[in-house]
Amino acid sequence: MQKQTPQYFFPSELLEANWRLWTFILILAVGSYALITYPVGVINGYIDPFYSPTVLIVPIPGLFRLTCYAYRKDYHRHLFHHPLSCDNPERDDKPTRKYTGEKNAVFLFENLHRYFLYAGILILPFFYYDFYQSLIYADSLRLGSLILLANALALTAWTLSCHALRHLVGGNIDCYSCAPAGGVRNSIWKVQSWWNKHHESLAWISLLTIVFVDLYLRGLSAGLPIDFTFFKF
Repeated sequence: MQKQTPQYFFPSELLEANWRLWTFILILAVGSYALITYPVGVINGYIDPFYSPTVLIVPIPGLFRLTCYAYRKDYHRHLFHHPLSCDNPERDDKPTRKYTGEKNAVFLFENLHRYFLYAGILILPFFYYDFYQSLIYADSLRLGSLILLANALALTAWTLSCHALRHLVGGNIDCYSCAPAGGVRNSIWKVQSWWNKHHESLAWISLLTIVFVDLYLRGLSAGLPIDFTFFKF
């Protein structure tokens, strides 16, 4: 059979803007420098998420995000250029380049993602605790408190939409009627499956919210009048 002529000079993955991957890399570089050079910590009762108790185990949520399926797709296609596709000549992949499956060291390491998920779930309460602390510090609801809450909710939405969690709640069941509480698990699985469809978008949104909180608190520490109180308790 005659080989089809590639329609594009570059595979389509390399033409994507891929804001999620490059934003993550930029934030890692700039954020690491800012954390060390210009520490913020606590300002007016607000705890910067980068300096909350989660910073003690920051490599774990970092690895959880790095091994996330959304990010895997990004760096495998855009950085490693493999696999661009299974065997589709229209993607202009080399026909001599064989797909090796999940047998190399990178793939094997990525399989630890489910364990990073457990750690990610365990640290979520810290972000809500930071929100609570901001409320009792001034006995009031302030703009900064709502920003902390929005960040906690975004991180929760991204974590709970994880593909690995989808497998745990019901993706590993072949027969729901045969499994204990099968009907309930099937209902949860359907809800999580809908949520999972937005996992890639939530990965980017949650990354931006945590950076926005950090920038907001840095603005406060610089004396900018960007915080105000809605009401006192």
